[in-house]
Amino acid sequence: MEPLVSAEQVRARWAYSELLSDRPYDDPSVQELKKKALERVPFEDLNAEEHGVLAQAWYRVRGVPTFIHGFAGITSFQLADWSREQLAASYVIPYFAHEVGAQEPKTFEQWIEAEPIRSLEPGHARYATSGAPRSAQGEPLIVGRLAGLPTLLDGYHRAVRFWKRAAPTATLLVYVPCVEVARTPR
Repeated sequence: MEPLVSAEQVRARWAYSELLSDRPYDDPSVQELKKKALERVPFEDLNAEEHGVLAQAWYRVRGVPTFIHGFAGITSFQLADWSREQLAASYVIPYFAHEVGAQEPKTFEQWIEAEPIRSLEPGHARYATSGAPRSAQGEPLIVGRLAGLPTLLDGYHRAVRFWKRAAPTATLLVYVPCVEVARTPR
């Protein structure tokens, strides 16, 4: 059984994975961490203080209601191997569901198989298999909960590549929320 990972660590890992992207991680507190990311220093080699800096940077860049709500009530995650079927049954964030004209929650499979109702930029996750192939896995996907449903929060490009290119028996690493069992007093 994989060890539990705190929600803060998952947010920190998410921030570290996109420090070198076009996301606005421009706060002075993360500049040294950007250098480490450029040098490909593994997240596991960063210290607790750096993890805290990254988690705070995540809030500044990704702290929108959809993602805040997606983490709400989740204190820990566990790394799991997901099949294509498990990915298919997870839900997409409302922003992506709206791109295919849906007002209600849509599963990943419903979303990826539907046509967008408007044109999307070429770098959109839906088109992740266009162009040069990239690493099949990279960082694990992150699944949270929106409206009580398991919802893919991060990793859409990786998920689309997996969906379109992976062998039928392949699996994908995913951080999934741990179920908290409430204890009743006796």
